[in-house]
Amino acid sequence: MTQTDVFEYDPETLARISALKIRAVNLVDGLLTGGHRSRHKGSSVEFAEYKEYSPGDEIRHIDWKVVGKTDKYQVKQFEQTTNLKCSILLDASGSMTYESPGKRALTKLEYAKTLSAAFSFLLLKQFDSVGLTLFNDRTLHHIPPRSKPSHFQHILHGLATMETGGTTQIAQVVSDLAERLPNRGMVILISDLLTPDEQLPKALKLLTSRGLEVMLFQVLDPDEIELPFEGDIIFESLEDDPEVNLDPRDVQAEYQVEMQALIKNNREVCKNLGVDYELLDTSTSPGQALSYFLLKRKNGAQRWA
Repeated sequence: MTQTDVFEYDPETLARISALKIRAVNLVDGLLTGGHRSRHKGSSVEFAEYKEYSPGDEIRHIDWKVVGKTDKYQVKQFEQTTNLKCSILLDASGSMTYESPGKRALTKLEYAKTLSAAFSFLLLKQFDSVGLTLFNDRTLHHIPPRSKPSHFQHILHGLATMETGGTTQIAQVVSDLAERLPNRGMVILISDLLTPDEQLPKALKLLTSRGLEVMLFQVLDPDEIELPFEGDIIFESLEDDPEVNLDPRDVQAEYQVEMQALIKNNREVCKNLGVDYELLDTSTSPGQALSYFLLKRKNGAQRWA
């Protein structure tokens, strides 16, 4: 069956695509209607620097304000800029499928998929290029960045039919992906970051060393932050760890301290590497991440080609 056949004839896939699309479009349109609209710049020429005037330079590019202040003829130089090229890296490991029992509609994975779809819709709406990579301990699916509107359907299909399970190996995945990621673009990494401590800095260093602007969204369920359970409980791993039988009240305080230390460490690693970090829990609206993204773009984040 071809990809086109799947789009046309698989009702279950189409239903998942439709649900994702509705959530993504409503999030983006609601945010932009609420006063956060980002003006699309498109391909353009932008001021780069001054140079001293020399014969042959266009007079219309002389900055007369500078002349008035310095008595020197300075000419504005411009450079061509192009639209943003963004790659979304989405963690599809087993731990991402956790859902608070009886409390919330979305697992971490569904929450992250909604974010990915919304980011894709927003970027394509601004005529930017966006791609998607799904991973656990390896690359599961890779869609290169494109800017045509129909590309949104391919991203939705990738999200709706994605495989899940296994452990997370962010550093290895980024290393394998490095040659397929654009130089000087943007990467949006979405993960619960329940991975060995050394994995995150390795992965981020690989990305930033290529001149990529990186935004990291750590998605956690509130239960993972607070451990609010009572009584004897058997905790089953969603990845490869053994079962644990305990009363959470015996370890709750220590657990909360350790979790906050982990979050703090992730934040500091990102800060030291110039990576934007935002913690999200699944009880909050995914619109928080979109607002954060637009704010960062507005406050001076460069539009990399």
